[in-house]
Amino acid sequence: MRPNSWNSPITVEDPETGIRRTVRTTRQAKVMLDRFWPAYHGSQYVRAEKTCDDALHDNAGPADVKKAFIAAAIEAHLHLS
Repeated sequence: MRPNSWNSPITVEDPETGIRRTVRTTRQAKVMLDRFWPAYHGSQYVRAEKTCDDALHDNAGPADVKKAFIAAAIEAHLHLS
């Protein structure tokens, strides 16, 4: 499995806790979705999980993961920078 590095990282902040995490790779996105995501898991979260899994098995690209991850973060009301 490749790390699937992104061209530019994304910093995600949980507005409730103030915790900020920077995501640079598909693997980091997967870890964030699995371990550090807010309790709400909507349809974009499910899509991001699937896209991460696909990319880690060479069936999707890093750009696909980043797009899905951003959509999930917006859905979860996380702040992005």
